Amino acid sequence: MPDSPPLAIAIVAVLIGVALLVAAACTASEPGPTPAESTPADAGATPETPEPEQDLMQGDLTVRTPAVAGSWYPGTAGALAREVDGYLDGGERGDCARAPLVLVAPHAGYTYSGPSAGQVFAQVRGCAVRRVWLLGPSHRLHLKGAGLYAVDAFRTPLGDLPLDRAVVERLAEKPGFSMLTRGDGGEHSLEIELPFLQRALGAFELVPLLMGQVDPAVAAQVAEALRAELGPGDLVVISTDFTHYGARFGYEPFAGQDDLPARLSELDHGAWELVAKPDPQALHAYLERTGATICGRAGLLVAAALVGPGAQGTEITYASSGAQTGDWENAVCYLGGRLDGPAWTGRGPQTGIARLVAPETAEILLKLARQSLETWFRDGRMLQVDPATLPADAQTVLGAFVTLEEHGQLRGCIGEITPRRPVYLAVVERAVDAAIHDPRFDPVRASELPDLELDISLLGPTRPVPGPASVIVGRHGVVLAKGGRSATFLPQVGPEQGWDRDTLLVYLARKAGLPPSAIPEAKIEVYEAQVVRE
Repeated sequence: MPDSPPLAIAIVAVLIGVALLVAAACTASEPGPTPAESTPADAGATPETPEPEQDLMQGDLTVRTPAVAGSWYPGTAGALAREVDGYLDGGERGDCARAPLVLVAPHAGYTYSGPSAGQVFAQVRGCAVRRVWLLGPSHRLHLKGAGLYAVDAFRTPLGDLPLDRAVVERLAEKPGFSMLTRGDGGEHSLEIELPFLQRALGAFELVPLLMGQVDPAVAAQVAEALRAELGPGDLVVISTDFTHYGARFGYEPFAGQDDLPARLSELDHGAWELVAKPDPQALHAYLERTGATICGRAGLLVAAALVGPGAQGTEITYASSGAQTGDWENAVCYLGGRLDGPAWTGRGPQTGIARLVAPETAEILLKLARQSLETWFRDGRMLQVDPATLPADAQTVLGAFVTLEEHGQLRGCIGEITPRRPVYLAVVERAVDAAIHDPRFDPVRASELPDLELDISLLGPTRPVPGPASVIVGRHGVVLAKGGRSATFLPQVGPEQGWDRDTLLVYLARKAGLPPSAIPEAKIEVYEAQVVRE
């Protein structure tokens, strides 16, 4: 887990931010092993027989289970966390205020590429990344363009990472993308990066893309689709090893030459310079001319097309298995880097991603909230609704919050976390409660009604999580409880205030009347929400 802010800093942040906290809060109506075995230096070795299918059904969820845990990296959570943390400690922590758009990282067994990967992912250690776009090459399946996973989560020994299924569904309609209908054959190029990301970032949403054959035209198609989706809180990671040299890889252009390490370095850096410019056309021509066996070339082409003019690349590390083992007859090179440039301006990670009712039903419920306020201030009574006039899913038993804002400032927010009645009834009543019963504000006056903006948050069930690192800012609403005290923030609160996970939890503890030091021992539950605004 990324280091938390020092306690003194956290307390100061709480004290100076009490006004901000009040503006952001919503009120609930109730209290609320064994080291890795010898691992291959090459991530591109193709097994004699395909790996077994890796998608596992668990209830209503489909999970992509690990294929190389226990061989390419430790298979138990404790050993894996210790090893990855050691590699991250060997890197220089980056400035989160200037976080990269793209990271390029190797994907060999940790014995070989772990130190290089640690230096790369240290650049974003502790940063507020909400969603990771992970592009890795397919070593076992033949496909063109980008393959999309029809699963709900990727699993590692450190836990499950949920996919952003909404964005996967949108990408599936775009040229250059296709769904992987039969799994990935045990592909490792994506999996190998995930424990580093989990230890550096904690929890996040994942968009995994398995890359097949890509030329500049297809790279441009993929980049165009990604660019429309990428926004603040997104990080792109390109998983690739660089040149694979030797008879084992069928690539020996420098055979018999004494300066082989220098030749390989020159070859790899020639490719990197064209990624760093960036120049996808020139990069493709260079790879075709040299035949450089860079397995993640497709991802690099997409990255070069994605960031566009004005971006700049910086090398972070360069290493090789040959330098580690002294064996240059068959060697793999690892280059890690970052791309920086103008911030992403696309859609970005969405708040409240659950779909608990149909979108049109959510709009009906939002209108009911408005009608409830109008009825109360006009007639002094609660709105009466005939359930026969509503869609069936409007009568689903769900928790719900209603939030009122006036000229961009919070004016009231009250709801119920525990589902106990049809959601339309919860929305109708809580709209009035938010207007006249929120203890932090004077009651709303009838004259204010035209200036109020409403949103409703329909809540899925709460579930406990092991600790703070499991919270995804923007995806999860959070309930924190200890010693009879509890408080919640809706999923949209963190992004609206610009908080990272640690800051959000500090403010949430303060809202519950607890010191920041209580967070590690507190009970933490999360939920997802479907949010709709006027």
